[in-house]
Amino acid sequence: MKLKKIKENDGKITFKLRNSSPAMANAIRRISMNHIPVLAIEDVGIIKNSSPVFDETVAQRLGQVPLDFDAEKFVPREDCDCEEGCMNCEVRFSLESKGPGTVYSGEIKCESEEVKPLHDKIPITELDEGQEIELEATANVSTGDDHSKHQAAISSYQYYPIIEIDQDELSEDEKKRCVEVCPKDVFKLKDGELTVSNEEKCDLCKECVEDIDNEGLIVTGDEERFIFKVESISSLDPKDILQKTVEILRERADKVIEKLG
Repeated sequence: MKLKKIKENDGKITFKLRNSSPAMANAIRRISMNHIPVLAIEDVGIIKNSSPVFDETVAQRLGQVPLDFDAEKFVPREDCDCEEGCMNCEVRFSLESKGPGTVYSGEIKCESEEVKPLHDKIPITELDEGQEIELEATANVSTGDDHSKHQAAISSYQYYPIIEIDQDELSEDEKKRCVEVCPKDVFKLKDGELTVSNEEKCDLCKECVEDIDNEGLIVTGDEERFIFKVESISSLDPKDILQKTVEILRERADKVIEKLG
C-alpha cells in the first residue's frame, strides 16, 4: 500500500492510494471518521434557561460545537486511571448570558486555557429582553461510533479512473460531445483528437460514455488505486487524522495476527 498526496488546503487532504483494495480503502475511511478520539461536550447542567429553546436542544447544540484541544493531553474516560473524571479525561465549561441578543459559541468559557470552541460564531440560542441562560458542562473524549459530535472527519474515496480512447472508432461529433457533456472538464480536443486533460478530475459519472454509446470510449475504475479525501470537521489536522488512522489499523492487524498465532 502506497500513499501520494495530491493536494492539501482548508482542513482537507486529497491523496492517491495505490497497491491496495476496496476493503482496505473502506477500513481507512471508517476508522478516520469513527475511531479517532475527539473532545466534545457530553454532560450539560442547566441552571437557568428562559430562552425559547428547550434545555435538551441547548445541550445538543453545545455538543455539536467543535472544540480546539490538544489530542496528546486527553484520553477517553474508560482508558483513564481516575474513577470520577480528572484533567486528563475531561474538561469543564460554563456559559452565562443575558438578553437581548444571540448567544454564540464564543461565550462558552472553559476552565482550561488550552481548550476553547474552534469557532466563535456558532449560534446557541436567542435571548429577548429579560431572558437569560446559565449552565455548566463537561466535555470528554470519545469517538464517532459513539456519537457524531465526536466524529473527526468526513472521508470518502473513489476508484482511480481508467480512460481508454480509440480515436478511429469515434466520429468528430462524438469527440465534441464528450468534451461538452463532461461535468468535470476532463476531456479536450487537440488536433482533432480526443485527449484527457486530467484523469484525476474524473469522478466516474460516465455521462460521456452514456451520451455517445460508442465502444471507442471506455471509462472504468482501477480496483487497486483510489483517490481519497479526508476533510476534518474537528480541530484535528487531516494529516494527523490520517496518521492516527494508520496507527489504529496497524494495532488491529497485530491483534488479529496475535489471535491467529
